[in-house]
Amino acid sequence: MTTREIENRQTLQEKKPLAYEKIIKHPEKILKKESVALIQMEYRYACNFKCKHCAIEKLKQNDGRLMSLQDVKRIADQADAMGLASICISGGEPLMFPDLRDVVDAIGPKRFVISMDTNGWLLKEEKIRWLVDIGVDRIHLSIDGLEENHDDFRGAKGSWKRCVEALKVCKEYGLGVIINIVATKSLVHSGELIRQLDFIAQFGEHASIIHAKPTGAFEDCKDEVCDTKDVEVIQSLQDKYNISTHLSSNCGYEFGCLCFKRHFSITAYGDVLPCPWIPIKVGNIYDEDLETIVKRGLSIKWFSYENKYSCQCGNSDTFFYKNILPQIEEANTYPADWKEINWF
Repeated sequence: MTTREIENRQTLQEKKPLAYEKIIKHPEKILKKESVALIQMEYRYACNFKCKHCAIEKLKQNDGRLMSLQDVKRIADQADAMGLASICISGGEPLMFPDLRDVVDAIGPKRFVISMDTNGWLLKEEKIRWLVDIGVDRIHLSIDGLEENHDDFRGAKGSWKRCVEALKVCKEYGLGVIINIVATKSLVHSGELIRQLDFIAQFGEHASIIHAKPTGAFEDCKDEVCDTKDVEVIQSLQDKYNISTHLSSNCGYEFGCLCFKRHFSITAYGDVLPCPWIPIKVGNIYDEDLETIVKRGLSIKWFSYENKYSCQCGNSDTFFYKNILPQIEEANTYPADWKEINWF
């Protein structure tokens, strides 16, 4: 494990012993080829931004029964029984949810590491202090490039400045931060990704580099998806910067694609997806228990422990990108149903 991962474990042991006890059993679960995933729970799709790459732009156009607080608790109870230890509240923009505290309470802060995705616009000092008080351990703060490109990408002038101002306040109040950076081909080739990493190094926060995917609002931007050479460039940056990617070693384990092994998503309508950027429904939590759905996901060869390949839809050279993604675009439903996919 890295120094950062070891320090995080030590902090967790003191702060959340129930979650820590689950996490130290992960090696045993991995040997059994069971999931040790972080669950990204897309509780609602309300958002104050309209980002160019929004993965849920098409999902939020659906209708159906929205997840209730009772559903949240039931999912968390089942995840706890499965030995899963991490849940990320997502959306949309969670800081717009009027019942965010109730969502955190339903998950159970004592038994889970609770994180939250945010665009940072509403991340003022009072809100940061409040998040710590209600049991949120960490935020995933989106900062895509330097000021001009970030504001354009996010469609909100001034958003980059708000994110940067929030970083120091988060550190002051002990709210953990992972900076999420969507790596497009332009960001890599222009050199701006490196300039951004040089800039954020002053804050001492870890950054997660997320390969851009041609899904959701970004479906028609395939020219911005990285290829194998771009991915190799991004991976090489780990030698110099405090970063990780979809493909980085995680607590000493090489997962390759993280789907179902280390990450999966649940939409606001209960559909379980391999990750936020692969809109294929593998089951629905209103119809089946979580463990059944996750085992099904792991049984699909592209998401199994045997698959150590690149990020499936964040590399334009992969078989998955060339042969599975087009089926999603042509499917009768969105997300596409796993039974209708030709998995080859």
